[in-house]
Amino acid sequence: MRRTAFRPSKKALLTLGLMLFLCIIVKLLSEEQQVTDGLTFIVVAVLSIALLDLIKSKTLPKLRIKRVLPTQLSFNHWHIIKYQITNTGTTNLILALRDHVSSHFNLKGFTRNETLAANEELLVQGKIQPLQRGAANIGPIEICLHSPWKIWQSYWLIDDVLEVKTYPNFERLRQQQLYGVSNLPINGLKQRKKRGSGTEFHQLRDFRQGDSIRQIDWQATSKRQKLIAKEYQEERNQQIIVMLDAGHKMNIETDIGSHFDAALNALLMLSHTVLKQGDWFSMQSFNQHERWLPAVKGAQNVSQVMNHFYDLQPDEYASDYNKAVNSLLTKRSKRALVLVVTTLSEESFDDLLPALKNLQRHHLVALINIENVALTQTLNADINQVNDANRYCAAVELKNSYNAHLKRIEKAGIICVNCQPQYLLTYVINTYLNVKHAGML
Repeated sequence: MRRTAFRPSKKALLTLGLMLFLCIIVKLLSEEQQVTDGLTFIVVAVLSIALLDLIKSKTLPKLRIKRVLPTQLSFNHWHIIKYQITNTGTTNLILALRDHVSSHFNLKGFTRNETLAANEELLVQGKIQPLQRGAANIGPIEICLHSPWKIWQSYWLIDDVLEVKTYPNFERLRQQQLYGVSNLPINGLKQRKKRGSGTEFHQLRDFRQGDSIRQIDWQATSKRQKLIAKEYQEERNQQIIVMLDAGHKMNIETDIGSHFDAALNALLMLSHTVLKQGDWFSMQSFNQHERWLPAVKGAQNVSQVMNHFYDLQPDEYASDYNKAVNSLLTKRSKRALVLVVTTLSEESFDDLLPALKNLQRHHLVALINIENVALTQTLNADINQVNDANRYCAAVELKNSYNAHLKRIEKAGIICVNCQPQYLLTYVINTYLNVKHAGML
């Protein structure tokens, strides 16, 4: 712990100002030598007390401070941060605490002064909100400590730096693991029935009312002398690949973060769903710097997906779809469901359709377009002036152009999904489950 600065307290400044004002008034009203000597004595006494208090404030405070915070944080989510402060000295202390954080965090709850008696422990609690994914440092801790006579405020720095990692929003995933459930409610998620009886034999079990006669295993029935039915499950070990655009169009900001942040949040939950279903999941981000996660299987590997992409940020360059598709085809030729997650612009379609057709020769392709929120806001805004009407007409024309291009892609046999960022999670999981239940792979 080291002292970094000191300053007079507000009460001391007010007291000093009031004394100067009284001195000036008395000096103007009286010119007697005794009055002047008395004022001089008072000023010297006050300055001596202030100097003595300043010397005492330099004494190293006997404090122990422990910060309690998870090292893994969730993007754009408020987390509780606690500080356990112990006064091991023999005098009472008045202090205020704050933590040094970068502009990538919001911090609140540390503004008031706290009184800490001798040999007392105090718990100070606040909230911290990460505003950007990736690794960052929190700290050092700064303590503002009042001097014994409350004339000065000393600032002490504790070199306690904590390295934290901010991941895509995994609160829903953590709830699933906490409560031991496989499916928490997702707004808009459609539970579709399996096609037929299933595609893979799962197990034998007792015949139940409502089962089809076709499910009866007559050989097992004859051996056990009771009706035994076959139970089927959907095919497992299917390949699911995500191609995530990391170009400049994914930098569009919304109320829930950028398009890229929304995509990572949704794809994290998608990976968990895929791995819980017993399928293989792999993912490739594409643009200037490509990042590739080879296929993983098993729900326990969802952390591997998180650690591979949690700090990824989109760049400032246009996306090259052809280069990304060719790169993927060199890595994975076995038929898979490939979800291309991107934000389209008017000039994107000329390059996109040939790239998707090339990808379609080997895989089942689904295009997930994150719709620009500015377009939706313009279409929903009130029209009060001529400029508003012009913007609305331009937005309608652009919207119609997008729809026409998407219909062209659909006619090529490619699954097309167009959604807003806040609904992306619902659409990507629905797309995967619909393809799986329909047996399209």
